[in-house]
Amino acid sequence: MIYTPAPHSDQPVLIACFWTIGGRYVFGDADHSPWDFRLRAEAAARAGYRGIGIKHADLKLTLSRYGYDGIRSILKDNGLTALELEALFDWFHTDERRAKSDIVRRDLLEAAEKLGAHHVKVAGDYTPNAPREIGPMHDAFQVLAGQARAAGSVVTLEPIAFSNIPNLAAGLAIVGEAAGNGGGVMLDTWHVTRARTPMAEIARLPKGAIAGAELDDGTAEPVGDPFSDTLDRRRLCGEGEFDLRGFIAAVRAAGYDGPWGVEIISEEQRSRTLEEAAKRSFQTTRAQF
Repeated sequence: MIYTPAPHSDQPVLIACFWTIGGRYVFGDADHSPWDFRLRAEAAARAGYRGIGIKHADLKLTLSRYGYDGIRSILKDNGLTALELEALFDWFHTDERRAKSDIVRRDLLEAAEKLGAHHVKVAGDYTPNAPREIGPMHDAFQVLAGQARAAGSVVTLEPIAFSNIPNLAAGLAIVGEAAGNGGGVMLDTWHVTRARTPMAEIARLPKGAIAGAELDDGTAEPVGDPFSDTLDRRRLCGEGEFDLRGFIAAVRAAGYDGPWGVEIISEEQRSRTLEEAAKRSFQTTRAQF
């Protein structure tokens, strides 16, 4: 992997997640940023980021423009050493959805290997009748973690309150023995807050259980339906009511020493210029450390 840890704990490596500097993308299977990847990488680096995120649809478009060699050069030229790839869904299904999911899995894991990605993000199912049996999801995740490990990366499972993997307990049970061995949970302050996960519970986790962490801010109580809340109302760090410093302390207490994603998904963030979106998101998040 190309990721290298920050030399000092007070100098975190921050990743500009895809959604943070993606601009006015359209949500859906074909969503990609209207801003070219090179422009985003340059803006992220100028702001102070040392990592960047890219979504599957955007990855495919960027590969068609630059190829793997070109993307590697862009990352190197801008000092971006922590790459996040997202997101894989339906990885535990056995019906027709799995065929489509397997194509995305192949693309993301291939990119993880060729680009030295720090991690590949995966999540659960948001549909009303989504399966909730832990056993089959646990078994499917072990296979996925093994594939990520073979690619020199790790898969991070993000518990999301309105999905079939709604909380930390479910996420840990599914990750199981893959923790620290190709897998782990991804903890985002948005979903941690919405699930009312105690910081003490996070701090007690064994080293290796957390494979990724993301920061954003918002209201202590949800506003409107869960989807519009999470896609339109996130705030820059320090401009909401989340216990960000408590979260950072708890995650560090659990032994996590990797990069921190900055994931500001909101209508306000999408309306900003690329330069402003990168600069303000970095500065406000860096201030939390």
